[in-house]
Amino acid sequence: MKKILIDTTGYAVEDIYLDETIALGQNGAVWTSYWVKEKGGNERIYIDVDATTGKLVQFTRFMDDNPKETAVGIISEKEALKKAEAFINTVAPEVQGHISKANEYQVDDSLPPQVMNHVFHFVRVENEIPFLENYLQVIVDSQGEIGSYSRKWYDGELPSPVPAISAEEAGRRWDESVKPALHYVYTGEQIGKYGLPQKKMILAYAYDEKAPVFIDAMTNQPMTFLGESISQQSPMIPIGTSTRTMGKEHKKLTDYEKSEKADEIARTMFQAERDHQTSGSIAAVSWDGFGEGSSSRATAFHYVRPAQGKEKAMRFHLGMDDYGEVTSFSVEEEHSETENRIYPNPIPYEKAQAIAADFIKKFYPDRQGELYAIHLPPTEESKKWLFQRNGGYYITFGWLKQGIPVQNLETGVTVDPVNGEVKGMYTFPAYQSLEMIQGQKAGIDEQKAKQVEKGNKELRLTYFMPYPEWRNGTYLVSREPKLVYRMVGDDGVVDADSGKWVSYTAYKQSKIPEDIAAHPHYLELLYAVKDGYFPVINSQLDPDQPVTRGEFLRILLKAQQSYDFFPDEYEVAGEKQFFTDIDKAHPLYETVQDAIERGLIQATTSNKQFGPDRNLTNAEANEMISRLLKGSGDKKGALSVFSTGQPTKIMTKADVARLLMELKSYADSTKQE
Repeated sequence: MKKILIDTTGYAVEDIYLDETIALGQNGAVWTSYWVKEKGGNERIYIDVDATTGKLVQFTRFMDDNPKETAVGIISEKEALKKAEAFINTVAPEVQGHISKANEYQVDDSLPPQVMNHVFHFVRVENEIPFLENYLQVIVDSQGEIGSYSRKWYDGELPSPVPAISAEEAGRRWDESVKPALHYVYTGEQIGKYGLPQKKMILAYAYDEKAPVFIDAMTNQPMTFLGESISQQSPMIPIGTSTRTMGKEHKKLTDYEKSEKADEIARTMFQAERDHQTSGSIAAVSWDGFGEGSSSRATAFHYVRPAQGKEKAMRFHLGMDDYGEVTSFSVEEEHSETENRIYPNPIPYEKAQAIAADFIKKFYPDRQGELYAIHLPPTEESKKWLFQRNGGYYITFGWLKQGIPVQNLETGVTVDPVNGEVKGMYTFPAYQSLEMIQGQKAGIDEQKAKQVEKGNKELRLTYFMPYPEWRNGTYLVSREPKLVYRMVGDDGVVDADSGKWVSYTAYKQSKIPEDIAAHPHYLELLYAVKDGYFPVINSQLDPDQPVTRGEFLRILLKAQQSYDFFPDEYEVAGEKQFFTDIDKAHPLYETVQDAIERGLIQATTSNKQFGPDRNLTNAEANEMISRLLKGSGDKKGALSVFSTGQPTKIMTKADVARLLMELKSYADSTKQE
């Protein structure tokens, strides 16, 4: 391993190993090392170095998130850029003259809005042609430290920079062959009352991985994100015709009802019985480029199918959500059964896809008309890695809402490549469940949508590296760059109703507050936004706005989870203990239920009203904080931020931000005791 161009003074190497898994943007194996602080603190460093060239591929520094006492010293963007450029000159001097200005081009990095960090992308440019999939990313934190560095750089030979067709020819070809299609897409959360986020899908014109989006500059053929040359997009054909009855109530099931339904599926499909010795829950989160995760929680029911004839015994689990939908299936295998396993003579992908379709039809007999197969066969060279990582073919199915695909709502099925048995099934958490998506109609056609797109982007000659099939990292075409014409500019979609451009870039920028820089509690407010306590709407936080009791309860529950102030005992939030002004239809019902169970609030015979819309007072905040600390075994039960000031003082966002800063410092101090 060559010398690392990173200062590791004060750190000791904890682990180092050769990672031969080729990830997106890598050229081959990398040496991965893990370093920890020798004295004090929990700071650590991860470093990836290309095993062949010795170039730094990835660097990440995790530092103790100790809040600063003052805002003095928070670095400006201009100063941060100098730090980033100096770092690149140290670790990658050979790229000088081959990269763009910082953030000159947009790249698909899927980073959430950075409130306290500065993010810079330097895109590779060769022969005055940008290569948008090749770039250096540098993140500089608020103190001027390099928090992260990533190098996405293809070391092989690039195609000829001379296109076989002109920009005018490519433009005509793009006009006739590239067609955005209707999709239900997620374009960012809407903030409801009490600061509760609401995730809604809108009908928009967009492109999926099987749609033509580029024009090959050498062949004049349309090309997909995955690098496939196609003349036109294949239609999305449902795997069946049955659909769930429109307007059917999306009703939650009791634990007993879920158990009964899961048992019936296990008996009918697998002739299996419940293994009552094992049970649990399954939590899943999927993240988008906005940093707004979508989560799901399911109950895991475990089963055993005894050996029958030639069939060996099988253990598996079914994951079922609160509405009785099966979200996962997984065969439980011993590590010895899968370690170093080889897969001779694998069945064809098409056969595995048919097996997966038959399997999924049994799980969703009334929804076959809402599911369609996405044809994503891996290349021969990527099969080995795919089988070792997933244990088989990964077959993808998309979901339809009234015949229109729902972006990022998918179910994957793993099929053993040798014996054709289904090993697993998993449905990604939805931003908005299929039942809750409101059916919409388009107000514009695809030609109008293309005109709107042209108003926000321009067709340019670029290098292009085909994307991997991102769900499992395998490539569908040979992994080599191409020369293409593509739309370059703002990232977004066209709203199919209004015909307006929905900018993802503008949305992410709108999450960074612009009205707190001159506030006396700027630093506390900045941390509160960074940690997700206060939503920012249209770049405005309104720091002196009063906080309601309902909003504070939401914030306090999040703080309890973030700082590990969990109660020693939980209460049962029965109807008698509930507040009369919070019924099951109230948006805060589940929040209040959690808070009662965790001992943060309590209804009494003399006070059955919670008053979620009433402004929070100093005394009320103090009472909830006392319950939070005492419930977790802490006897102090109060913070100094409340020791002064009138009990009837109305708490603002700035006041609550100060409280959260002190609560975080207090939590950190208790961990060190």
